[in-house]
Order: sequence, then structure tokens, then C-alpha cells
Amino acid sequence: MKILKIRDVKTPNRGTDQSAGIDFFIPNEFQVKQEDNYVTVKDKYLLAPGNSVLIPSGIKVNIPTGYALIAFNKSGVAVKKSIVAGACVIDEDYQGEIHFDLKNIGKNNVELLAGDKIIQFICLPVNYVSVEEVSSQEELYDTVTERGEGGFGSTGTK
Repeated sequence: MKILKIRDVKTPNRGTDQSAGIDFFIPNEFQVKQEDNYVTVKDKYLLAPGNSVLIPSGIKVNIPTGYALIAFNKSGVAVKKSIVAGACVIDEDYQGEIHFDLKNIGKNNVELLAGDKIIQFICLPVNYVSVEEVSSQEELYDTVTERGEGGFGSTGTK
């Protein structure tokens, strides 16, 4: 997968050869979107509980045909800092700078530091199924399953 760095930022990489996710880093000088404007931040940004921030990654990606880049939380960031990712899908035809949509779901302020690993992306194949509207449930399903419309614990807990 080809990338282009358009800011001063570490090159995305895998933590180990068998890591599914490609780690992305906060740029060394970064911007945060506040309301309708971007504010330049040097070194660190304090994210308050319940708030979110949009940070341009400094990276553009040429996603392979038939794939999408999907953002996932870094487990350590999610557990230790209570930071989770939003806006997680990067489509193969997107050619702009990737952004990190980060939310503080914790009870404490969190420092977002330049150079920190913050999110991971996995390049996954996409099945481009077409959407076809039908007029009845009989047209929708070929068979009736054992589960049917059961959800939210209908299969038991043990």
C-alpha cells in the first residue's frame, strides 16, 4: 500500500510482523478541528472527558482496488487513556488526507502527544453487493431460521 507523508509524522508501521493493524501516529506538529477552524498544536493537546477531536494524520494513502482501510482502536490507548475512534471507514476512492476522529469516553483529561501511536488501520477486502428492495418478507428470506427475529440475548448467555 503506497503512502505519502504531507506533514512531519512517523511512517505508519506494524508493531510486529504478525500485527493485523498498521499503527498511525500523531504528527509532530498537528492541527485539531475546533468548531469550524483548525488550530495548530505543538507537542500536546488536552482532550477533556466527553469531548472529541479531529486530527489530520499527515498521511495520504492509495488503498488497493477492492479494499477499504478500517480504523480500529489501539488496545492500550483505549484501555489506558479511554480514547476511542470514530469515523472509521476510508474508502478506496478517497484521495485526501486521513483524519483521526478521537473521543475521550473516560472521566479524566487525556494528553494527546505528538509522535504517539494513536490508532491502527486494517486494510480489508470489500464485497460490493448491490442493494435490491423487495416488497415482502417472503421475498427477503429464502428460509426461516431457528433464530428468526430473536436478538439481544435470544440465544442464551451460556
